[in-house]
Amino acid sequence: MRRDDFDLNDGYIERPKKKKKRPATYDDLSYDRSMQGRQSRSGTTRHRKMSKKQKKKELLHAILPPIIAIILIAIVAAVALTTGALDSLKYSSKTANLYSYLEQPDDSAALIITYKEVTGDKIPVFDGKPYVALSEVNKEFHDRFYYDTESDSYLYTRADSYDQARIGDKSVTYKGSKKDLECDALLVDGDTVYIALDYLMLYKKLSYRIYGGDGEPYRMWLSLYEDAGSIKKDTVKKAQAVRAAEDKKSDIVKDLKVGDSVIVIDKGKEWSKVETEDLLIGYIENRYLTGSPTEESTGIAPDEGSNEDLGIVSNSFGEPVILAWHNVVNSSGEDDIAGILGRSQGINVISPTWFTVVDDNANIDSIGSKAYVDLCHAAGVKVWGLFDNLQHLEVSSFEIFSKASKREKLISQLIAYAKEYGLDGINIDVESIPVESGVHFAQFIRELSMVCRNEGIILSVDNYVPKDFNDHYNRYEQGVYADYVIIMGYDEHYSGSPIAGSVASIDFVKSGIENTIEMVPSSKVINAVPLYTRLWIETPKTDEEIANEMNTTDDDGNEIHVNEEDIVPYNLEVQTIRMSEGREAAAANAEITWDEETKQNYATWEKGGKTYEIWLEDKDSLAAKLDVMKENNLAGVAAWQVNYAEDFVWELFKEYY
Repeated sequence: MRRDDFDLNDGYIERPKKKKKRPATYDDLSYDRSMQGRQSRSGTTRHRKMSKKQKKKELLHAILPPIIAIILIAIVAAVALTTGALDSLKYSSKTANLYSYLEQPDDSAALIITYKEVTGDKIPVFDGKPYVALSEVNKEFHDRFYYDTESDSYLYTRADSYDQARIGDKSVTYKGSKKDLECDALLVDGDTVYIALDYLMLYKKLSYRIYGGDGEPYRMWLSLYEDAGSIKKDTVKKAQAVRAAEDKKSDIVKDLKVGDSVIVIDKGKEWSKVETEDLLIGYIENRYLTGSPTEESTGIAPDEGSNEDLGIVSNSFGEPVILAWHNVVNSSGEDDIAGILGRSQGINVISPTWFTVVDDNANIDSIGSKAYVDLCHAAGVKVWGLFDNLQHLEVSSFEIFSKASKREKLISQLIAYAKEYGLDGINIDVESIPVESGVHFAQFIRELSMVCRNEGIILSVDNYVPKDFNDHYNRYEQGVYADYVIIMGYDEHYSGSPIAGSVASIDFVKSGIENTIEMVPSSKVINAVPLYTRLWIETPKTDEEIANEMNTTDDDGNEIHVNEEDIVPYNLEVQTIRMSEGREAAAANAEITWDEETKQNYATWEKGGKTYEIWLEDKDSLAAKLDVMKENNLAGVAAWQVNYAEDFVWELFKEYY
């Protein structure tokens, strides 16, 4: 018994018996074939119908996914195009090397960038702070920022005190008190002295912004290099980069975020040239800006003056100055002064040539006299003692003016003499100063003025007619510190001149006055006129002399060929004579005619194969000069020198002053 025939409940299960298959008959086989045929034909039809549907279904299954994918791609692309989601795929992500971009080799200097461009100018940077060479400060402003080599300190002269800073010191003296800076006020690099802009801002109206460091080149905006004007600023409406060129594939100069502000330098069709707030200039597409720029005034024009009043109140003479120099050499002139005063009524100041520097140790020789001063005071005439360097031309002006100790020695001697003699003023006549001595001479005038002001002594300084070659006398600073600046309005043609001409033609006088009052207030300017003239004697050169000049050699033996038309055809002698002597010589030998060009009477004559020429200084020429002086509201007139004068001179001066 098999296990699967047994029911656990009922016992055995009776299973049905299998039927035996009977053999198939012919009829059965016929019937089966007939049925198979019918079924075959019917099945073929159904199969065909089912195949078409299946094919359609399979076709849909085949083409529907790609269509859906294309539609989805199109939707995504449309969304990406409208939202900028794919922009990152079009733009370069490479960051520009700012050192190369700004052509900055290192961090030793800051590149000056204006609201319009990278200027190419640079300012040295030390420890992240900008500095300017003191020589550049002097060139840009004036020489008041003076560096004293003896004390290694910077001096700024006020009315009665100095501001002072020393090399490597953050603490400075300013307006009489100590002031601490965040950086060294002065430093030295090699042979150059630098002043910190932070320190300079105490004196000049300027401002700056500096960016860079930590792997970025320094760049800065400085108001000194800007003109007042307006700028256009726009705002970034979507984060984007400023690029090195108008090209999406160009390098990134600066990444900007929404709300950042830029200055629009130049707006193009698709791109704008802009400047970022940290002074980087590049390009950005217009579509990333609001397109509604605002205009702002820069208002950063620098002031030419200083930030504060120096406190200088000049010693004023109180009336127009009518000054005559008294040229004395071996004595004070005490024996002559009474007679001079008697002949020269109308002058209110006399200036005797009493003091001269005699050596490089700044020693002064004096021939002054208190009795002389007393006589002048009794006649109502003030005395301004003259100090010069003309009697000892071997003395180095650089040596005596470039050292603080020697300037102090000169000043102490002059003030001591002024007190001893009872002088009312000191007149400085220092001539032939080389360019390198100019800044030191200016400091001497500042320091002397400080003491003179405290002592109530008037300080005046004599100057040539302004020319490019004597700019280093610094008339501007003289006009700030001295009480009077005197123009020596003569020697247009001097004793060593290669050609004959006027001592003081009207155009020469005009230019001297006009150029001086551009630098010095006219209320401080005095023009000096000559009471002398020059007689020029021309002797024709021989053919041999001319030939020798046409073919000569220089100091090294090199041949020099000169065209004949460039050679002065005569040898020139000159005699310096008093104005009266000139008039007498002209009247005795020729007809005197008025020369409208020089505003002088002129004469020429031939005698003994020589030609004589003279431009007279007389009442007519002096009146023409005084007219120009009055037109320019000058402080007065001076004359060289008192012993050359004719009586009409002082009466003429009184008519004008």
